[in-house]
Amino acid sequence: MNTKMKVLALALLGLVGYAGSAAASCPSSPVPPWTAVAALGGTATIVAPGYAATACHLDTAITGDATGFATVQDDTPTAEPRYRASFIINADNLTNLGLVSAAYIFTATSAAGGNPPISLSIIGDGAGGRFVSYNVSTSGTAVVGSVALTAGENHVEFDLDNGSVSGTPHFSIWVNNNVEGSPDFTTAITSTGTVDTAFLGLATGTPDYLANFTGTTVGFDQFDSRRSTFIGF
Repeated sequence: MNTKMKVLALALLGLVGYAGSAAASCPSSPVPPWTAVAALGGTATIVAPGYAATACHLDTAITGDATGFATVQDDTPTAEPRYRASFIINADNLTNLGLVSAAYIFTATSAAGGNPPISLSIIGDGAGGRFVSYNVSTSGTAVVGSVALTAGENHVEFDLDNGSVSGTPHFSIWVNNNVEGSPDFTTAITSTGTVDTAFLGLATGTPDYLANFTGTTVGFDQFDSRRSTFIGF
């Protein structure tokens, strides 16, 4: 099994697929391995410059009601029992994000249906701070929690493993943390869920989010997903 599913810097879509090419230019829209841009009541735009020295990044915003979304879709996974992914998020435009102001920023789904194996949201602390919140399906319930984000670019990485290959079902998350052995949070899970599709971008804002942040952009870049190896930055 190939341990590397894909490396994708949004800045270099359709060119070389890796950061660091001085000849790169921004495409007008995402191209493979992204299979679609899903936007209804939202916008998804590739703009320059990018994050971490890439040429450009993805800006998304919710502009409609609570069902509004603006994401890019990746169908590269195929019933993955273990799914590791990372990306950069910059949410500086979400100033004074409240305790009940939240929106999805990443969701992984299974072709088998049921609850998404994992979803990540951004939420405020009511005092100017922002968190990435995780919701992981396990045994008919969920593991939930959050890790603080900093100003500027944030590197988010997670490892979702149902244990059918590794024998150790678990969920771990790292935020601005490049040490594989010391995740910001890790826990055993009980799940048979697999990942077939991933969505990156903003979706389904809470009423308070829509009341205060409609049209506000959040930036994403350097998405990478793999089956087993730590990604880091």
